[in-house]
Amino acid sequence: MIGIWKAYSDVYLVVVGVVTLITFGIPLMVVPMRWARVFRWEVPKPEKLVVFFGRTLGIFLSVIAIFAFKAAGSPLAKPFFFELMLWLFVTMLALHAYGAIRKTQPITETMEIVLWIVLIVATFCFYPV
Repeated sequence: MIGIWKAYSDVYLVVVGVVTLITFGIPLMVVPMRWARVFRWEVPKPEKLVVFFGRTLGIFLSVIAIFAFKAAGSPLAKPFFFELMLWLFVTMLALHAYGAIRKTQPITETMEIVLWIVLIVATFCFYPV
């Protein structure tokens, strides 16, 4: 399973980068409170700290997505970037599972557990061994 589609690892990185920018990075950076409402989070009166953290996460995700584009064109950087993605996806899976167990997140975040599992499996399949 590991690396069965390694010939397309650069395409996978570009797709993951674009999807990350469109679904998480840019929306969190530009309109974090609206993004939170779409994902059914209870949004209190906008507080500066909440908006700041949302934008911070959006910037972080955008930078990761942009580096996916850079890694796609660099055979030496790909293994490192794939490992980074795996660590991010595994920790996101753990975070969302923890939130589901504690019942501290909306159902949309619990449903994201499936997304993180799919991304982990896909990342292993495209891993540039």
